Amino acid sequence: MRKLFRSPRLAFLIFCFGLLTSPVFAQSQAQAPALGMIVKAVDASIGSAAASDGASIYSGDELSTSDKGSLLLRVGPLSLELEASSGVHIYRAPYGAVVELNHGSVIYTTPGGNQNIVIVASDVRVTPDVTLPDLGRVSIDNPCEITVHSQRGKANVLVGRESRIVEESKAYRVRAENHISYRKYLSPDDSDYHNYHEHEPCAPLDMVQGHAPIAAGQSRFLLVSAALIGAGTGIGVWKAFESPDKP
Repeated sequence: MRKLFRSPRLAFLIFCFGLLTSPVFAQSQAQAPALGMIVKAVDASIGSAAASDGASIYSGDELSTSDKGSLLLRVGPLSLELEASSGVHIYRAPYGAVVELNHGSVIYTTPGGNQNIVIVASDVRVTPDVTLPDLGRVSIDNPCEITVHSQRGKANVLVGRESRIVEESKAYRVRAENHISYRKYLSPDDSDYHNYHEHEPCAPLDMVQGHAPIAAGQSRFLLVSAALIGAGTGIGVWKAFESPDKP
C-alpha cells in the first residue's frame, strides 16, 4: 500500500476521487438554487414524480400533465401554465427562463422589464416583447405546425430566417422548417444544443384551411382567427401574475 502512494500522480487522483464522492461535495452539488415554484398542480408530474403545490422546480426539470391535468408555476415575476396533455423542459436563462415545449400547449405571462420567458417548439422560437406586459399561448398542433396567440402585448416569432411580430389579439399558425428528434435534452440557449438532436424536415403543406400550400419564398405564417384559439385563454395564469404575493 505504501508503494502506491510513492507516485504523486496516483495519490492526487485518489484524492480527487475521494473529494468527488464525499458527502460535502455531493451536498454542494445538490444545493443548486431553485428556478421557480409550482403554484397549482392537478394530475401533473415533475419527471416521474407527482407534482404538488408549493414544490420547487429546478433548471432542467421535465414537467408534464395528464389528459385532465394542468400545472401553474412561477419563475420570479414570470408565470407559465401547462394545459392538459402537455410536456416541457424548463431551463434557467440570464433573462429569466427558456422553455422547450415538447407537446401540448403552454400559456405564459411576463410583466415587462428585464425578465422574460422564451418558448421554443420544434424550430420555432417565441420571444415576448420585454418592454410590455404580455399574455400569450403557444401550442404544438403537430410537430410541424405551431400556433402562437398573443392575447395581450406582442411577441416575436422566429422560424428559420423568417420572423413575424404577433400583435395583441392576433394568432398565427406557423409552419416549422424542421421538427426535432432528441438524443439528450439541453437548454435551447446552450452552445451544444444542436449537437444533441436531429432535424427532420417538415414536408410542404398540401392545404391549410383552403389556402394553397407553402411554396419556396412564401411565408410560413398563416393568420388565423384568435376566436378559434379561445378568448378566455390564460385567465388563471394572468391572475397569478397580477397577484405575485399570493400562491
